[in-house]
Amino acid sequence: MKTVIINGSPHKNGHTAALIREMTSELNGEIKQYNAYDMKIGACIDCKYCFKKPGCSIKDDMESFCNDMENADVFIVASPMHFGIVSAPLFTLATRLQRYWPYKNGKRNIPDTLSPKVGCLLMTTGGKWVNMELLSDGAVNFIFDHTNTKTLGSIYAYQTDCNAADTQLDVLAEVRRTAQRINGMVSEKSFSY
Repeated sequence: MKTVIINGSPHKNGHTAALIREMTSELNGEIKQYNAYDMKIGACIDCKYCFKKPGCSIKDDMESFCNDMENADVFIVASPMHFGIVSAPLFTLATRLQRYWPYKNGKRNIPDTLSPKVGCLLMTTGGKWVNMELLSDGAVNFIFDHTNTKTLGSIYAYQTDCNAADTQLDVLAEVRRTAQRINGMVSEKSFSY
């Protein structure tokens, strides 16, 4: 089993990292983590290169990320909430997943090599308000759709300005249960997009 995790947090040992640590403590197999803040990635420029050829006209850190993600069994997106959505570097990375849209929508006959995956969103938020999940869940659902990932939903650690994510025992238990569910689904190949 191969897992790829994209971490959208600027804090190496912050709340988002706590959820990732809990997830990786239970996941089987090889785990590769990327941090969006460490990657050099430009936003999509809508050049339509991907309408004609696989890949992207921009050659940057997206290439190694996409090579790993395309062949993964599991894809985890993790981020703090910034301005009601995922962090800016993670959103920039998401725009570059446009490279998979033309094949999925009949604009190109050259197939991409996206293996089916299962995954989830791990999100941390400093506060909590009604319907705060709408934008981040929506954006990440586009990420999962473009990457051939069946989502198991979202796990939120709320109010981390007052309660550290690594002290929210119910959230940590939910992360572990989701990791165990992922292990079972991948070992039984009981998922398809």
